[in-house]
Amino acid sequence: MKRFSRIVVALAIFSVLVSATLVSAAGRGAVVTVGSEKVEEAELIRLIVDQAGVNEAMTPFVLAQLPMEDRATFAEQVVMALLLSEAAKTKGIQLDPAVASQLRWSAANILAQAYIASVSEKWDLRRPVLEAWFAGHQQKYAEPEAVYVRHILVPTEAEATNVLLEVYGKGADFAAAALKYSKDPGSAQKGGDLGWISRGQTVEEFDRIAFSLEPGRIGGPVETKFGWHIMQVIERKPARIPSFDEVLPKVREDIQQNYLALEVERLGKSLGVEVNKEILSTLGGFPALSKTQ
Repeated sequence: MKRFSRIVVALAIFSVLVSATLVSAAGRGAVVTVGSEKVEEAELIRLIVDQAGVNEAMTPFVLAQLPMEDRATFAEQVVMALLLSEAAKTKGIQLDPAVASQLRWSAANILAQAYIASVSEKWDLRRPVLEAWFAGHQQKYAEPEAVYVRHILVPTEAEATNVLLEVYGKGADFAAAALKYSKDPGSAQKGGDLGWISRGQTVEEFDRIAFSLEPGRIGGPVETKFGWHIMQVIERKPARIPSFDEVLPKVREDIQQNYLALEVERLGKSLGVEVNKEILSTLGGFPALSKTQ
């Protein structure tokens, strides 16, 4: 424990010393110059830290472990980017509509993310707040009744009846029969395995049989728009509401989305928003499809 404490103290002192060096070096001028473009020391440091994928607090440690060879390589990459971008400007490439759109929306997304990072510092994500949110939205986290099911899909009722006789009457292995007979390309190679399904995930006729079967039982034939099905339920799970701790990550994500939605609503009222539905419905001369199409 004492050794660990000494290491922590040493790292803290090192961080303070290097941070002081960063402050004193901040005004030393440009590290890279390409034509009229200059990259000051502080900006180059930010680029290096961003490339390392760490937060700003780790700057001293990143720089302290970066040999001259790697620093020079990074500077060369910066030079290349600036040379090519300056060449693009001389050709007016930035005025090309597609490029201009990319530049605009890259900048918009960067600023949007930075704004979210700024305002999210004030969002209250303490446990009592999250618990209160969960208590008021429990049905949102409810897990519906579900069955783990596998099936065999064939084109005709006669084939379905024959398969049913084989797996039910003669005791043939269901997975082997699915591999042999099923025409469902998504599940046949997995022994007919469809995994867990809840009500409404499949067509009504399939649902009705699947949710009437007890684990281990085989049902069908039943016809749907896909063909004729023989199915077997492996396991059932009743509907339930999970505990707060079980869904804590989802609760945290949802309340953050709610904070963001409220902020967007506030900004919209402040700045004003207008969407031309008439143009939107006929973009480029193509009318919007209805959801039923």
